Amino acid sequence: MRWIALLALAASAVSAQQKPPRGADEALRARVKEFYQDHVTEEYRKAEKLVAPDAQDIFYVREKPKYEGFEIKDIQYLDHFQKAKVTVTVSKYGHEQGFTGTLLKTPSVSTWKIVKGKWMWYVDADELAKGPFGKSANAGTKPLPGTATPEVKIPQTPDMALGKVSIDKPEILVKAGITEQITITNNSLGTIGLEIAQVLPDIQVTLDKKSLNRGEKAVATLKCGDNPHAGEIAFHITPTQETIAVRTFRQ
Repeated sequence: MRWIALLALAASAVSAQQKPPRGADEALRARVKEFYQDHVTEEYRKAEKLVAPDAQDIFYVREKPKYEGFEIKDIQYLDHFQKAKVTVTVSKYGHEQGFTGTLLKTPSVSTWKIVKGKWMWYVDADELAKGPFGKSANAGTKPLPGTATPEVKIPQTPDMALGKVSIDKPEILVKAGITEQITITNNSLGTIGLEIAQVLPDIQVTLDKKSLNRGEKAVATLKCGDNPHAGEIAFHITPTQETIAVRTFRQ
């Protein structure tokens, strides 16, 4: 019985270690709420004060959406609670044909880190290094003797990646029992990460690739059950922190 008690004690200790330090979670939630509220009131200059110094340029060129509301859904802490990945459900009006004036709810995933004791919005530098404004895959290699390799200059500004991922079917008609496929293409100059950010009831979504090099494509397969719902299926892109979506509808 003693070893059972020891195992229980160890499990309790591990569970305790997984909890953020006192006040850390509250502080992060307060900063996230302030950041997204600035997008509700369209006071983006205020939001800049919550952005880490090394991410100011990226924040400056990224799209500034107008949100109608938001709700924090999930927080994943990383690096001994020095960093965090936050998923927020945001509400905003659609502008595309068929959705104009419709209030849509979509996921927004952001990354945060502690800078001088405060939580700040940022984009992961390691992810950027893999992408279009990081180092080239051939950096540091030398040409063979007697050969000359022309220098290829790759733009290093963050806006070269924003808006460069496309989806071939922005809208899909869903019916009971059918299977649909959509193609996601990386048109940026570097590598991107791709993950499923939002699904709908009775629609199973799978990706054949979660990392796309320049020009590569991924296929998302949608399998409908007996009662597939209308709405949005969303995909999150790193390192640009963008979200692209396919809208489903029923006749």
